[in-house]
Amino acid sequence: MHGAKRQADEIRAYVESQAAEEVLHLEKAASELVGLARHDIWDVHGTASRWWVMTNPTNLYDQTDFKSRDVVLTFHIGLTLRIEYSRERTVPVAPTSAELLPGSWRRWQQAFESYDNGDEAEAFQSVGVRLRECLVSFVGEIRDDELVPDGQTSPKAADFKGWTELLANWLAAGESGARLRSYLKKLAVETWEYVNWLTHAKNAVRMDAEIGLKAVEHLLGTYTAARLRLAGLPRRCEACGSYEVVAGVCPHCAWADSTYVPPEPRESSEDKQAARMTQPCTPSSDISTFMSPNDF
Repeated sequence: MHGAKRQADEIRAYVESQAAEEVLHLEKAASELVGLARHDIWDVHGTASRWWVMTNPTNLYDQTDFKSRDVVLTFHIGLTLRIEYSRERTVPVAPTSAELLPGSWRRWQQAFESYDNGDEAEAFQSVGVRLRECLVSFVGEIRDDELVPDGQTSPKAADFKGWTELLANWLAAGESGARLRSYLKKLAVETWEYVNWLTHAKNAVRMDAEIGLKAVEHLLGTYTAARLRLAGLPRRCEACGSYEVVAGVCPHCAWADSTYVPPEPRESSEDKQAARMTQPCTPSSDISTFMSPNDF
């Protein structure tokens, strides 16, 4: 009973927020399992309209447009599938993260376009060609002579396996990074070999191309995450292992980082300082009530 009331309250609040009218009556008209997703169908009477409310995901439809709950369920499922599919074609990382590999993600999207526009084996092979171009672009964006150890010859410009191995060594160096380093290398090798197989697979089917898209998406996302992880690793005290190193000094054991360079102070002219000092510091009037923990 409590669960049913909570669901009804949630539907009521949703309709009143979306339709901007008061709900007078609502009841669950049906519930149907389609695949792995269950969709509840609610019949909702408002002050001005009557609505069908579908769940998973929640959306409302005017009953003047959809007379039958079977029709609205069919429409809702189709709309949901189209929305989910359109999301699959977008770059699955944050824009700031995607900026690390702009060319690679652009070619990945182009491979998705080839996937959309074909139904024969040749079209799915062309997805493999696009994905191979994506991986070569990835190498072009990450290769750097600084990744090459002293005394070792740099891999060729398009040597995907060679450059990704060097990159993995840099992204996950040391004993603590052994597992991640091994995973990055195996991921690169397996993805490269699968994409090359797809490029020449005369009997390729749509699912083979989809697997290739997912594999390359995972590789790009994983290497991006490893790069962000490396950039965000905190400086650790070499004496006690604490992460709380502040300004190159450990507050627990007083260890000092000899390589620490303090940031340059921002330059400010005497005229600018004098101008700021003449302006009174006034509290914001946006907050009219001040509360402390003792007020609770």
